[in-house]
Amino acid sequence: MNESLIPKIIRIATRKSPLALWQAKMVGKLLKNIDQSINIELVKITTSGDKILDKPLYDIGGKSLFLKELEIALLKKECDIAVHSMKDMPSEIQENLEIGAILQREDCRDVLISKKYKSLANFEPGSSIGTSSIRRICNLKHDYENLEIKNIRGNIDTRINKVVDNEVDGIIIAAAGVKRLGLEKHITEYMDEKVWVPAIGQGAIGIELRKDDAPMKNFIKKLNDSDSYICVNLEREVSKYFQASCSTPLAALASIHDSKINLVSMIGSIDGKRKIYHEENSLLSDANGLGTKVALSLEKKGARDLI
Repeated sequence: MNESLIPKIIRIATRKSPLALWQAKMVGKLLKNIDQSINIELVKITTSGDKILDKPLYDIGGKSLFLKELEIALLKKECDIAVHSMKDMPSEIQENLEIGAILQREDCRDVLISKKYKSLANFEPGSSIGTSSIRRICNLKHDYENLEIKNIRGNIDTRINKVVDNEVDGIIIAAAGVKRLGLEKHITEYMDEKVWVPAIGQGAIGIELRKDDAPMKNFIKKLNDSDSYICVNLEREVSKYFQASCSTPLAALASIHDSKINLVSMIGSIDGKRKIYHEENSLLSDANGLGTKVALSLEKKGARDLI
């Protein structure tokens, strides 16, 4: 690779939320560790998803609302790379763009944050729990049908403050963001990832760039964590097979143990009355197509009826 072709100022597109900025700054630090001569510039963008906070994502177009403006900036060459939470990435990416690297994954689990209760199992009937995720709503309705589910959106600290200010009795949120912002002290309970299967790509950070930018692709791939890349892409295979949107309670989690890989997936009904699971194990060397295999098994169990 010709290092001289890498710009001396790398422009990173990011949303303006505290978590998005933390992630972009971390990527910037990692790039500086590779080449101290480069400088990092954050291109801070307000996305459609950041502007519309009074409605659930599944009512207004899904998680892709957090990406559109960043991808436009990439295509217009107003930035060199964009940093995303992989759980926000749709199964199909713009044809001129690609994910060049996925960083080592953080804790992928969901967590409960509550002042009043130590566990979801302790919540009294009629207690309020906040989330806007259709997957989490499905789990809550299936496992805890007597709870009042309140739609809440906003930055992580905004959601945590709703618990602190007693607006809700608890919230369900991704562990990764809470940990990255140093807010672990608020975590009350970690959800079992084999029961509350995480969102596809949850806990992973991806770096998106233009396909035709070969020097940047070669530079960025130095940050890639191969295990995380394999796992997240197998999870995304499940979503791609079903062409699932934000309004589908679909989850998948791949994990590597020595030379083997495990993939578990769940699809449910929005009312929480049905949840279908399927789990497969494979040698890592035979993992190609494992996501599609799991999706086919879910389909045989009736998954299409839930989409």
